[in-house]
Amino acid sequence: MKKFTVLAAAAVVLAGCGNFVTDFGIPSVRFHSVSFGPTTSGYEVVFEAQPYLGSPSAVITQLNLSGATTTLNGFGVPECLPPTLPDACPKQTQKLVFGANPGTLAITGYVAQSLNGTVRTVSLPTPVIINP
Repeated sequence: MKKFTVLAAAAVVLAGCGNFVTDFGIPSVRFHSVSFGPTTSGYEVVFEAQPYLGSPSAVITQLNLSGATTTLNGFGVPECLPPTLPDACPKQTQKLVFGANPGTLAITGYVAQSLNGTVRTVSLPTPVIINP
């Protein structure tokens, strides 16, 4: 009976470990404004997404913008592991298209999905203005 109690207690403890899933693989990304203005297809806002040094690869599924709402096709963020120099991390150019000037746009955060399927919303410490 003593062995059964010990085994039952061990099973409960091990079953509880599933509640403590490690949240890893979410990238840290910085954004840079590239260009904005009217084009023949509407009003375009172009920006770059660049992972920080040590950031893993993942997919950005949504941008959180202040000022307007728009859809953005998800884009992958490549990993940037040492011994890479911080500014040598790969940059990806992204484009948002609007029918007219949306006014001031700032990226306030993003939703990322890691390669293991974990989804998390990341808030930027300060908004990045991409269309003043």
